[in-house]
Amino acid sequence: KNMTPPKISIIINCKNGGPFLEDTFKALDKQDFTDFEVIFYDSESSDNSVEIFKKFKRDNYHFIDGDSKDSLAASRNKAVKASKGEWLCFNDQDDVFLTNRLSEPMKRANQDQSLKFIYSDFEKIDQQNKSLGKGSFGKGSFSNILLGRANVGLLTITIRRDCFDALGGFDERYPNSQDYDLVLKVMKDYKFIFIDKVLAKYRIHEDSMSSNMINDGTIYLETANIAATYLPRFGSLVRISEMLTKFCYRRIMNLFRV
Repeated sequence: KNMTPPKISIIINCKNGGPFLEDTFKALDKQDFTDFEVIFYDSESSDNSVEIFKKFKRDNYHFIDGDSKDSLAASRNKAVKASKGEWLCFNDQDDVFLTNRLSEPMKRANQDQSLKFIYSDFEKIDQQNKSLGKGSFGKGSFSNILLGRANVGLLTITIRRDCFDALGGFDERYPNSQDYDLVLKVMKDYKFIFIDKVLAKYRIHEDSMSSNMINDGTIYLETANIAATYLPRFGSLVRISEMLTKFCYRRIMNLFRV
């Protein structure tokens, strides 16, 4: 058996991902860059997620029986620990990689050995795979990300393992915003590049974790907390005020059931 570690580890975190999981795996079968492994971390799904994994399983696909009590940040860290790739990608249960999702970043990585972080544009889609437009906005920089004037889709990130490890992985104090926290840390200290192409599709639907987080407002508090770690920068202050305002608004609306 070939013992060379794969170039890329694709981390899939799943909890009852049944409805969209087939699309996720079919897309991986079509990748034009094939030196990758899949770490499928299942958090005690009660639907047919595990059956779908078995149906698509290849030699380089590894199953982890996860704990449903773990936060998404903790689950992602555990999945990464079980992986061996030089680079890491995150493909959530409802997102879809385009054919060149892995080959494009690897082209850039080969051109510049000092790159630690590569990301791209993405497309938003609904439950029926209908396009909801482009997902990426703003010019990626530490201050733009801090202020929310630019964004980075986790599904488009390709990060070097040594960089991910040096930053301590995902910060488990932020169960909902660990990717925002990670991107800020990377952009502050490491070399990164943006690929101006759509390389993945981000699905928006009622049951998605992001929908639930916005509904109860916790994501705003977390974002404010992350921004606070960069005080006394003026940008931190601006972001904190904005997030606390949104949080209060959301709580008031929920309180009066508006």
